[in-house]
Amino acid sequence: MKLKEITEKNRIAWNAVMPYHQKAKKEEWDRNFRKTGYIIQQEPELRRLKELGIAGKKIIHLCCNNGRELLSLKNMGADFCLGVDISDAAIKGAKERAATCNIAVDYLRSDVYDLGDEYTGCFDLVYMTIGGLVWLPDIKRFFGIVNKLLKPEGHFFIYDSHPFSNLLPWEGDANTKVEITQPYFHSEAWEWSDGMDYYGGAEYEAPVHFEFTYTLSEILMALIYNQIEIRFMGEYEKDISCGFEWLEQRSMKLPLSYILIGQKQKDIIDGDKTNKSGRSKNCRI
Repeated sequence: MKLKEITEKNRIAWNAVMPYHQKAKKEEWDRNFRKTGYIIQQEPELRRLKELGIAGKKIIHLCCNNGRELLSLKNMGADFCLGVDISDAAIKGAKERAATCNIAVDYLRSDVYDLGDEYTGCFDLVYMTIGGLVWLPDIKRFFGIVNKLLKPEGHFFIYDSHPFSNLLPWEGDANTKVEITQPYFHSEAWEWSDGMDYYGGAEYEAPVHFEFTYTLSEILMALIYNQIEIRFMGEYEKDISCGFEWLEQRSMKLPLSYILIGQKQKDIIDGDKTNKSGRSKNCRI
């Protein structure tokens, strides 16, 4: 199956689940973001973002889903903020929340593989949160896009579930046996037709969708291949997936999440394609 066929099926699947997510969480999200300066990020992510520096930065959040984290980055002092997601319903909800809460961010409905040249070299930070990479059929190509979006010496930041967690039983309790239930190395797409309402647990007829499990080395090598240098890598016991809280509570000392920060090399964009500041001449922001 071709890349665009996969991403289109995933778009349809996310459009189907978003009304259930909104039903479960909209009131809470809107209430929180009406508070001046509200920040949803927690430790250990928050400390790393503060160390990196957010104030005055131009930021793009790829696979932004409902756009909550981007609102918080704006509240942390970011300059221009753009959230991108393939789901029409997710972007609609994100725009409505930003308008309701009077937070000046922009959102774009787009497949990340379709982002145009007008965003080349525009951003100080490309940001990703949990559950973005698993929907992308080609991460080497994806990180090429990340490189393209970044200014020279700009940063890539991701806080995601650890690839190790893909081996473990999804959901459990104090009596669940901890065992390996899935392979670590799996190069093919996982095809699912399960519901994706991880907030409210609603049952509905879910369209077919596809996920990809990438090893840690595949992620690192895709970044290196695209000339994004690794600046920080941290692994944590904290569950951020809504599925492994039972493991965190049992203090199993397992890697359930990670933070990775990369930096684009300074000399990637040729001088004849940039202005004196190193910003691409294609950038329209």
